[in-house]
Amino acid sequence: MAKKAAKKAKTKSAPKKKQPASKAAKKKVSKATGKSAKKSTGKSAAKKKASKSPAKKTVAKKAVKKTTAKKSTAKKVAGKVAKKAPTKKAPPKKATKKKVAKKAPAKKTTAKTATSSAADDITTPTVLTSPSYKCSPQKLPSKDFPKGTGGADFRCYGPPATTDGAFENVRICDMGCFTQDGKDSNKYYHGSVVQDKNTDNWYAYFEWGRTGASFPSFQFVACESEADARDVFARQLHAKNDKRGEWVTIANIRTLRAKKGKDCYLVRPQAARSTGLPDAKSIKSNEGAKEQPKKKSTKKKSINVDPQTHSLMKDLAIATIAYTRGSMADSSLPTQVAIDDARNILAEAQERLIKVGDEVKRQVKDKKVMQLTTLMYSRIPKRKPVGAEATTWILSTDNILTWQNDLDAFESALYSSDIEHEIDDDPFAGMKISMEWISPDSNDGQFLYNWWPKATGNRHSYIGKMKIRNLWRVDRHDDAGKIPKAQKTILADKPKVKERPEYQPKARLDLSTKERKVFKDSNTGLLFHGTRSVNVSGILREALRLPKQLVGVVITGAMFGPGLYFADDWKKSAGYTSIHSSYWAGGSGVVKGRDAFMFAADTVLGEPFVAPSWGGYTEPPKGHHCIYGKSGTSGVQNNEFIVFNPDQNRLRYLIEFTTT
Repeated sequence: MAKKAAKKAKTKSAPKKKQPASKAAKKKVSKATGKSAKKSTGKSAAKKKASKSPAKKTVAKKAVKKTTAKKSTAKKVAGKVAKKAPTKKAPPKKATKKKVAKKAPAKKTTAKTATSSAADDITTPTVLTSPSYKCSPQKLPSKDFPKGTGGADFRCYGPPATTDGAFENVRICDMGCFTQDGKDSNKYYHGSVVQDKNTDNWYAYFEWGRTGASFPSFQFVACESEADARDVFARQLHAKNDKRGEWVTIANIRTLRAKKGKDCYLVRPQAARSTGLPDAKSIKSNEGAKEQPKKKSTKKKSINVDPQTHSLMKDLAIATIAYTRGSMADSSLPTQVAIDDARNILAEAQERLIKVGDEVKRQVKDKKVMQLTTLMYSRIPKRKPVGAEATTWILSTDNILTWQNDLDAFESALYSSDIEHEIDDDPFAGMKISMEWISPDSNDGQFLYNWWPKATGNRHSYIGKMKIRNLWRVDRHDDAGKIPKAQKTILADKPKVKERPEYQPKARLDLSTKERKVFKDSNTGLLFHGTRSVNVSGILREALRLPKQLVGVVITGAMFGPGLYFADDWKKSAGYTSIHSSYWAGGSGVVKGRDAFMFAADTVLGEPFVAPSWGGYTEPPKGHHCIYGKSGTSGVQNNEFIVFNPDQNRLRYLIEFTTT
């Protein structure tokens, strides 16, 4: 019996090879041992146990090994050893409890930090490593809120994800999958780290469905702490993103391409979102912004403008934001970085279209064009019906111009997003511009109201007669000195001007006598530029701009390459505006309660090159200063003038008009 007991005790105690505990830990162990021994052997045994030295323990162990010991002695020794076995198990358990107890204050601190403002969280993100869980996160049933809560009971945090594969230092993310297994899908996936406002409990929240779905699926994952929630959040997004793709570089953008047989969700950088819980809409971050957000000040600086200008700028800003949200499948606002990426993608697509050719059917079937289109929609999730004909949305020659105009409108919306709050103080939303409404009865008003409607050859009689509603003088501060500089450069070439724009005023009553001579010698005309109403504020802010890369491809609506287009006939320009009968714009991009808009710009033409036919020009031939698409010669119905140097034009006037 003694041998069996000794053997049993030895078996139990043998595996317990652990590092020596600290003195404090040993004292706690001995106290815990005393309590357990008290129940079986009484107070004397407990005292004996407490006072026992390490040397006595060694003797006790040797006693167990003796085979000649008496039965009663063996039983006592075996009993002592048996009591020691649970005593050795106790410290780890006790230490675990203490360790958990120590977590409590840290948890409170985390909660306090998390409840700080979203702006603070965006500027100082915390780097976290994957935690070791006390218990596994608990997934709630799909479409179920935690008990006693609703969507408004949760607080969301930034910063938002803007790059594929980088989720550890962010707390909200929007992703999209444009195609799945080669099929048109246009789905989205949203993830966020959220906190119950009432209980301070942490959750990872996920939402998914078709882009723009009214009733998407969602799921909460209950977590022990913010660190746990962030780990669940990051692991799930990696699983949807870089775990399913392989890294490639397209249009100088490092991105993911879905692995064979996988669908891969790509990050959609958004300045503002409509997906996720209600509080997600409060997370705003315009990565790559051209100007810093205004700091709210108690002192309000009002800019004095006339009522007509004030009303115009407010209407344009609100309409541009509404147009952008309405164009997006999920009502979001893309970031500046996303828009810049999209412009690079457009340039790459145009390079590809030169190789593919003008036939749209070939463009639709081209894998590279489709790849660029997929990347475009991952950056800018424009609305597109599932199953729509590819010719309506692929980056073909028919759709490039619409994309260019939309990107300009989207960028304008970014910098007007707070206009509802700032309009009373600054109707220009930070634009470096001066505008003045011109009365029809003033000298300039009489001159322009009389000349503008008559400046046409009436080749598009279906448009009708022009009726000017409002007229403004425009002065972009950044454009000061552009025209005199361009005129000086061109006059130095001593141009022999053979071609001039038609329908020009007999005398520029808005110029001085000296200016009129320089304008004539340099062949500077007052030409028209029509645009959709939602693009007006963007042009006022940025001026007419060239693409970042001048690609010599002919696209629909821009038959002579990627330059700045002007007309000497207002009916030609009207085709690009938001009037209901416009040819190129199709009446899109309207501003509620407003008519169509058109600019008149001083444009330095110098010696025009008459194009023998349309083509993808990126600059005029040597000895010339612009491309002239001449009616009856260049394959066009109306005259078009294309310049490739932005300094050769300056916005002068803006009209709001209708046709009868």
